Amino acid sequence: MANSDGEKLDEGLAAVGPRVRYLRRLHRLRLKDLAALAGCSESLLSRIENALVVPSLSTLHRLSKALNVNVAALIDPKEEQICTIYGPNDRPRYTRAAEEGDGSTAEILTPFSEHRQLEGLLLEMPAHGPMCGPFQHAGEEVGYVLAGELELHVEGEQYRVPTGYSFFYQSDRIHSYRASGDENCRVIWINTPPTF
Repeated sequence: MANSDGEKLDEGLAAVGPRVRYLRRLHRLRLKDLAALAGCSESLLSRIENALVVPSLSTLHRLSKALNVNVAALIDPKEEQICTIYGPNDRPRYTRAAEEGDGSTAEILTPFSEHRQLEGLLLEMPAHGPMCGPFQHAGEEVGYVLAGELELHVEGEQYRVPTGYSFFYQSDRIHSYRASGDENCRVIWINTPPTF
């Protein structure tokens, strides 16, 4: 399967659309109902469900919230194991490279489980990329900038977080972020409870 740019999608991304459709039907929602809840058009949702388009991270986040699951449940619904170890090329990966995307990549560090209380991601955002968000949900978030510079907005305040610095905030405060420097920004991002 390929995205709208002709790039081959990994197995997790190719299955996002059918998982969204399955969960929508499970919740007995019509296409227009879920589209309204997620703040997207019916046309876009139909294209996502038919695996014609890979949704942006923001759209995926809104869909997961509307379906009452976290994003990992849509990308990597694996069964829980005692200990999960991912190699550098084994982590479930989500890339915003399709028509909605900006090239941001999220690698999931923690496998999906309905009972998980913590979620870890490795996010990479392109230099001078667009703002991701705004988001607001229950929980807390902490991150460490591995490379580049993160521009973080929390409750209307703007913060610059350079390489080697960390951040923390309560997730129920309106927040958004983007890479603000001249190089891609890589961040280890931890959420509790899982929201991605």
